[in-house]
Amino acid sequence: MHDTGTTRHQDGLRIIAAGAVVVLHYSDYFKDVPVGRFMVAYTWHFNLFVDLFFIVSGFVIARQYFGRVNGSSSIGRFIWRRLARIYPLHLATLAFYVALAGALHFGAARTDNPARYPLSDVPSQLLLLHAFVGERLTFNFPSWSLSAEMFCYLLFPVLALLAHRRKEAIIALVIVTALANSLWAWAIGTTPWADWINQGGGFRALPAFSLGMACHLFRDRIARWPTIPGALAASLAAFIVFGSLLPTMAALLAIYAIALLAIQADCAGRETQLSRLGFDRWAPLTFSCYMLHIPVATVVITFGSRLLSLSPNQRLILAPVAVIVLAFASVISLRNFETPLRRYLTEAYDRRSMRPAPAPAISRQESP
Repeated sequence: MHDTGTTRHQDGLRIIAAGAVVVLHYSDYFKDVPVGRFMVAYTWHFNLFVDLFFIVSGFVIARQYFGRVNGSSSIGRFIWRRLARIYPLHLATLAFYVALAGALHFGAARTDNPARYPLSDVPSQLLLLHAFVGERLTFNFPSWSLSAEMFCYLLFPVLALLAHRRKEAIIALVIVTALANSLWAWAIGTTPWADWINQGGGFRALPAFSLGMACHLFRDRIARWPTIPGALAASLAAFIVFGSLLPTMAALLAIYAIALLAIQADCAGRETQLSRLGFDRWAPLTFSCYMLHIPVATVVITFGSRLLSLSPNQRLILAPVAVIVLAFASVISLRNFETPLRRYLTEAYDRRSMRPAPAPAISRQESP
């Protein structure tokens, strides 16, 4: 089975995708000025980079855990390790916004969008259910994708068991889940399922996650696919520049194709223009950047513009400031918060799971 042991192209795409999501969301803070409106109109498709995260996640999770999650003990360890990775920063950003909601309630702060801070949504956020039962995007709203990821993680042991019996079943699952989503969207008249976020985001993630798994399972065949030099970089650039002209589902298929090109390059162990640029060196910051960019925007752009009494045009200066603050905050979070806490939680779980069971007490009648 072919395995180069590298995911350089996928890692590079992850940090590019995170940056694209930041551009999309930060553009919305400046929609009162022409440049902001232009960016909002021509970067809407950047939200589909989240689906690239799901594909890469499926590939990496299958690569690390396929064949190792086959019993209650290993399943428990797998779920705990995934929670130890995503939950602490989610909880920290949620706590920030819950504190802000409290300040709004007592009049210590003000907002133009009070519907974003409903305390009734806190339970679903804590339980990572807000990709299914959220009434709207609330608190640190990009965290909906963590709920969708957790849904896929919980299904992974079942999917892995299915794939052990017949690998082709995972390909069938990609097709079936995509068709089911399409039929449901058509039957009840919702937006295209590529737009599902707080209501059905987990079902949006499942075809992409399954596709990533399938790519790992068939990586030897993928490595032998014919290659077109420059196809990955060209398709990524074309999507970034012209993707807003595509219908939503066509744009989603373009993201799937870009992910497949990256996976093919990784499976074949090839160098491309993308890997030579070295974006993958920044990949560890992807999750931090993704989770912190909205809290940073709240502090720097929203609070900063009010504190300095800036006009809409003057506020533009806060965009690069927010990006710089986000870069530093992401590094600090990864090094001083996420990594140490993940190690502590993982080691604590391992110590607990390896602790020997206490010997049964010897009754008086059994004592020698």
